[in-house]
Amino acid sequence: MTERGLAYDVFGPLWSVLDLGAVAGAESPTAFVAAHRAELDDLLEAVREIGDFSPGTMRLFERQGGWNDRGGGSAEVTPESLTLHSACVERYPPDLTDPAALRRILRTGGDLQLTRLMDGLVGAAVTRGTEADRGAALVSAAVRGAAALLGRDGGRAVADVFRMWRVASLPDALRPDAPTPEAAREGFRAYAHALADALDGPGPG
Repeated sequence: MTERGLAYDVFGPLWSVLDLGAVAGAESPTAFVAAHRAELDDLLEAVREIGDFSPGTMRLFERQGGWNDRGGGSAEVTPESLTLHSACVERYPPDLTDPAALRRILRTGGDLQLTRLMDGLVGAAVTRGTEADRGAALVSAAVRGAAALLGRDGGRAVADVFRMWRVASLPDALRPDAPTPEAAREGFRAYAHALADALDGPGPG
């Protein structure tokens, strides 16, 4: 996969996280990004290191995320986007005036997009050859930052996301009939082990 392809696997769910965070905070995406610029910059620095992404690739996040051209902060996240971000947990069009429906969308969307973000980060790290112990710490930092943008407790959220990723995404790379090259399989295992060592609590299960 190309460098840009790897980056899009990270940027896509991160764009979704920002949309969800904006809706949760009753802000436009542009206003939300502006209010959280410092936290987002720290997160993006971890992303850059994980994937060894070039400045040109990193600029795609800003340019294609559209933060600078959304009508001065007047645009809103559409019901269509929210439906897709949350895997259609609500029938379209969702009733966004119903607090329970909106809560389901935001929680389901947050779970899904954070898990996809971790998968994209690990995939980029494995492909680009980022060493697992160092890379796992960066992955954790990036996911922690993204979770905080959704108003979640960072430390607990990273452990929760790791467990979702381990059962929902990792098997697709490691199952016997997967097309994953053997070297990449070992890379995914190394990241799974490093993340587990850092995030799993004591005890056998």
